[in-house]
Amino acid sequence: MADTGKMDATPATSAAVEALARAAAEFLRRYPPFDAMEPEALSFIGERLGVSYHAAGARILAPEDGEPQCLNIVKSGLVRLVPEEGGAAGAEVTLAPGECFSVGALLEGRATGSVYTAAADTFCYRLAAPDFHELLGLSARFREFSTRYLASLLRESRRLNRMHAASRATEEQAMGRALRSIIRHTPITCAPQTPTGEALRLMRDAGIGSILVTRPGGVLAGILTRHDVLDRVALAGCRLEEPVAGVMTPSPRTLPAEANAYEAALLIARHGIRHVPVVDGGRLIGVVTERDLFALQRVGLRSIQRAIASAPGLEELVQAARDIRALARALAEEGAAAEPLILIISTLNDALTRRVLDLEQARHDLAGAAWGWLGFGSEGRYEQTISTDQDNGLIFAAGEGEPAEALRERLLPCARAVNRALEACGYPRCEGGIMAGNPKWCLSLKEWGERFDSWIADTDPRALLNAVIFFDFRLLHGREDLAERLRERLLARAAATPRFLRQMAAEAIAVRPPLGLISDFVTERAEDGRETLDLKRFGARLFVDAARVIALANGVAHTATAERLRQGGARGGARPEETAAAVEGFLFIQMLRLRRQVAAGAGLARAAANRVVPEELNEVDRRTLKECLRQARRLQARLALDHRL
Repeated sequence: MADTGKMDATPATSAAVEALARAAAEFLRRYPPFDAMEPEALSFIGERLGVSYHAAGARILAPEDGEPQCLNIVKSGLVRLVPEEGGAAGAEVTLAPGECFSVGALLEGRATGSVYTAAADTFCYRLAAPDFHELLGLSARFREFSTRYLASLLRESRRLNRMHAASRATEEQAMGRALRSIIRHTPITCAPQTPTGEALRLMRDAGIGSILVTRPGGVLAGILTRHDVLDRVALAGCRLEEPVAGVMTPSPRTLPAEANAYEAALLIARHGIRHVPVVDGGRLIGVVTERDLFALQRVGLRSIQRAIASAPGLEELVQAARDIRALARALAEEGAAAEPLILIISTLNDALTRRVLDLEQARHDLAGAAWGWLGFGSEGRYEQTISTDQDNGLIFAAGEGEPAEALRERLLPCARAVNRALEACGYPRCEGGIMAGNPKWCLSLKEWGERFDSWIADTDPRALLNAVIFFDFRLLHGREDLAERLRERLLARAAATPRFLRQMAAEAIAVRPPLGLISDFVTERAEDGRETLDLKRFGARLFVDAARVIALANGVAHTATAERLRQGGARGGARPEETAAAVEGFLFIQMLRLRRQVAAGAGLARAAANRVVPEELNEVDRRTLKECLRQARRLQARLALDHRL
């Protein structure tokens, strides 16, 4: 190993030293956290960096070296990291240019827990330990990065995503627009003394849902809406000759012209109103309605919920399903966090499914039947993305004297009609036939219990692999007690069968994170010749499978992956920071999937919608994805340890 030593910390005395410092700073600016580091801190680090060379195969740092003497930043080449505990190939990690190592050991004043070896001829920048600690005090950005490495990467990725979305957003989509720019028409107004009947005729002739009542000079006095007409005119028996001032809503909530559409949407949601008068210097200039905001966003959460609840038939639900997907795309483009976003998607899909069930139930003879509609897989885990298919089943309890087969025959026509309706709404049929309209998955409580018992008792790994989707079941509609009794039985049987849990754990760690030893990722060649990575199969699934085992082993009834990790980790004795890192890793991969689906558009095949080309990711996202896959590897290592695999 050759080392140039530490650069002179005093003002540069030669052009060569200055050039080296500038080159180092330029290199660091390409990678977080240095890309957003304070100028004085970046100058500090650039002047103090040394450079070391390590031939391929050379050891750079190991636990027996004691406390590290410097922070290392990979300049070129590759560094292979093997944890001291369990140094098998599956635990190896490769660090690429721009990545740091020995941060945790320097912060805690201890030896590193891993062996770092040059995987190729490698150059590393080196910052001496005293300078590292001085930099922590000098740069808040670097201090945050060092103490919360993964969380910092995730925040940086979300920041870049919001910037990217903002640059792509058109004026029609911008919810940050001033209300002044949204007003489309001159407001229809009347005076306070105007007869109520005349005000109503003005509303009818203009085709509007409200009229604004103003005093001289355009000062707003009140608003009369259709809701007011029902309560204060029709039901109250008000005479139409009476002044509108007696039935209007006085002093309505207003917003200034420079307020933005977000503020108007928030006001509408908080107070259940539909019209927001807009004023400029105390003078009314117009009104913004919920419909205006809907046109701006194309969709809105509250409006979709109302549309679903009041949908009279399939045509309206098909449109509502389109709006759900449009809302998800808009929120993803705006940089919404993954956990609430997938929960919003799943909640709206739940509401749509319930409405379909209500409509179809009314068309079929289900009188006296006790049943529940179950969601499996991503639907059962509250983790549906924009591209999702059907995974559902029925659970029922036969009444006195009615055999299970007879009730099944009554339920199946309704279940098949629901499956057809959901398909029309854009939720494809499950390719494996896991749908309530399939007699195989329309079962009584007793039959479901026996089915789970057989899966738990089966020692064939392939049978278990095909059954894991059912262990994420959740009731969407119907009798809660049926699903609760099934859940209690499942958790009790799983906890009493260590062999089953060990087998589940073995399946969960069978698929390794696609981290390369030479390149960052292990990819697959797509039909178009590009090297891609399947974010569902080799990303999210790693966390989902591990979380399922953790939940079953610790008696956690929740089905969402993030909550399974949190609750199961707490009950199983995992360190909170480890659990938090695993949750963040899972959610980042989910967000990448959503962003990919948004960018790909509705016409992309579902399999392709989960694939990403790592080389097309920006530097922050590529590094964050790599760190998230390392978290999956650590989660698998914990499973292996817990179940002695």
